[in-house]
Amino acid sequence: MKPERQLPSLSILFRIAMIGIGLSLPVWLYLAELHPRLLLHTHEAGYRALAAGCAQAVHATETATEAADRMTPTQASRLDRALEIGRLPCKSYATLKEHLLSQGVSQHALAALYLSASSDPTYPDLRNGGVSAENLDAQLRFVIERLALSPLPLKDYVRDPKFRLGEKLFHDPLLSGHGDRTCATCHRIELATTDGAALEPRLDVSSYLRPEIPARNVPDLWNRDHNDVSTMLWDGRLEVTIAADRGGLEAPEDLATTGFENLMALQSVRPVFIPAEMLGEPGSSNDLAPEPNASLSPEDVLARVAPILFAQEVESAASEADYQALFRDSYGLMAADEVRPSHLGNALAHYIEIEFQSRDTPWDHYLAGDMTALTEDQKRGALLFYGIGKCATCHNGDVFSDFGFHSIGVPELREDKDFGRFYATRELGDRFLFRTPPLRNVTLTAPYFHNGSAKTLVEAIQQHLNPYRFAHDYADSGAHLMEPAEVKAISPVLSATTRLTDEQVLHLTSFLSSLEDSSATAAPDSE
Repeated sequence: MKPERQLPSLSILFRIAMIGIGLSLPVWLYLAELHPRLLLHTHEAGYRALAAGCAQAVHATETATEAADRMTPTQASRLDRALEIGRLPCKSYATLKEHLLSQGVSQHALAALYLSASSDPTYPDLRNGGVSAENLDAQLRFVIERLALSPLPLKDYVRDPKFRLGEKLFHDPLLSGHGDRTCATCHRIELATTDGAALEPRLDVSSYLRPEIPARNVPDLWNRDHNDVSTMLWDGRLEVTIAADRGGLEAPEDLATTGFENLMALQSVRPVFIPAEMLGEPGSSNDLAPEPNASLSPEDVLARVAPILFAQEVESAASEADYQALFRDSYGLMAADEVRPSHLGNALAHYIEIEFQSRDTPWDHYLAGDMTALTEDQKRGALLFYGIGKCATCHNGDVFSDFGFHSIGVPELREDKDFGRFYATRELGDRFLFRTPPLRNVTLTAPYFHNGSAKTLVEAIQQHLNPYRFAHDYADSGAHLMEPAEVKAISPVLSATTRLTDEQVLHLTSFLSSLEDSSATAAPDSE
């Protein structure tokens, strides 16, 4: 018979069990206590950053909601999209929070971290906008698809006769009454088509007339042929009156708009007959206005231009650069009396629209699919621009302008206040409103605003973030720097003030640098 198999005694089983428990206790302690603590320690900085970013977005949403009833439907819709984008850090925050809770991190510990990270309005824990480097492209793809963003469409760079005629006119002092300035005097190529000054260098015509509108910052010329461009000048006195018809143009002066191809063509000839810009004071030394105190119509002045141009000596019979040849090859015109103001304006506009396109920008390359075209800071700035910064509420479209009129609280530093849009509409409610400037090549066109009061982009951004910062300041005269009507005119989009950190402001400037054309001060190779 086989001996019976003896079972282990209970004491032996107990000892084995105790050994097992002793060996597994550290594992249990790790899973129950140490692992959550180590995990929280590993993710604490990222969690605090996301918590601060989410809190920042929540604050922006709350303040915007308070001002929404004073916005137009279009503004409110664009602001909603910006806030939706701005809340992207909240989604990342919620995902990380759920992960930490599933790994045993206590709700209490996470709540304490959120409170600590969100209670200081300067958001000291906010790093890189609360977005990790690996999530930047994914979030930007969401923005691009949500807003249907695409690269800027461009025209071929072809130096045809019309282009060469416009180029010659742009640089020719014969278009000024005293032969002492050209279009390039104020729109200098080496300064990205501005003059680098706060205010335009007006001619002194004080003995002839006093201009109603104060001097302003010279606008740049980039992409002004784009179909989005529906207004020109800081107050929009030049505008498309029928959105579906580029021929429906309106000008402030008594100038017939027939024949002008677009707003840029109309704007191009205006300085020629404006005394403070290119015409100068009428008198015997003025080739375009020879009669003192003459009240010449725009057509009268412009009618004198062509004979002067045609009278230029032709250097050689075969020259293709003289005006007679250029007008013939561009329009089939054979004599000076055939030239109309629209021929001058259309040639100038054709040159400007071809020469001053922003052709080669990192942002357009990124939109075309090159994920390496932007730096990390530029990507973070783009998320801020389209999101919590609310910049795209007004600076939208291919050229980054809604071409509408707004006040951002820029104080008038001169005694003669600039009433902005009022000069075009004569509506009191339009006082102190100015056109949203496009932003392509904005890094090259300082100073900023209608009066050139912001010397840097950082200053300009800070003004947008807090448009009320000058509301209670005093001028040298002792009067308030801003009238109550100026404060009241501030856009409701900006009245919901935005809190951005200094780091985020620099990210915004980095993004704006991605709108800079690498060849902005030099023409490309012609085809």
